[in-house]
Amino acid sequence: MITPIAQKFKVFDDFISPTYQDIIEQLLLSSKIPWNWQDSMDYKTMDKRGGGYPQFVVDVFEDGNVFDTSLYHTMIGLMSKVVDDILPDYRPIRIRGILQTPIKDDIIHYPPHTDTTDSGGFSAIYYVSDATGDTFLFKEKDINDEIGIENRFEYKWEPIDRISPKKGRLIVFPSNFYHAGSPTESQRRVLINFNFMS
Repeated sequence: MITPIAQKFKVFDDFISPTYQDIIEQLLLSSKIPWNWQDSMDYKTMDKRGGGYPQFVVDVFEDGNVFDTSLYHTMIGLMSKVVDDILPDYRPIRIRGILQTPIKDDIIHYPPHTDTTDSGGFSAIYYVSDATGDTFLFKEKDINDEIGIENRFEYKWEPIDRISPKKGRLIVFPSNFYHAGSPTESQRRVLINFNFMS
């Protein structure tokens, strides 16, 4: 079990068995997944780039609603292991897949965001395959939106950790800490994002 104070990502390599890793990778990289284009991952702002970066997403589960049965059933073992091994007494509130492709963007990381403003929640990111494009964690927490959406491109962010995508790797952190992805040079950067509340 982890504590609600994050100094760094909690990292678990080979969190699930190699066979299970392969099953998830084969499914998410197959042509059967109904990926949806999202112009901006983070926020809509006045900036010409929108609020973040474009990507493909597939909603799997949110607030008790299952959107994709095959993905949900494939991921339920992974989700259950996170609860059993790391976050006892927590329940999943959202699961979604994210797929990024290479985009020329001369920045270190995209505008940071939080998954929730509620303290006490946790987020987990599972990396489906090896890729470039680190995930950054920042010391800032979202408390009453003090930074402001319109200031997130200019704000002087202070990273406290960064992790590279690696197949089978899981990272866990408080959901109200700002975090961000970064541009990938890989053909695909694919991850599963989980959110948990007590």
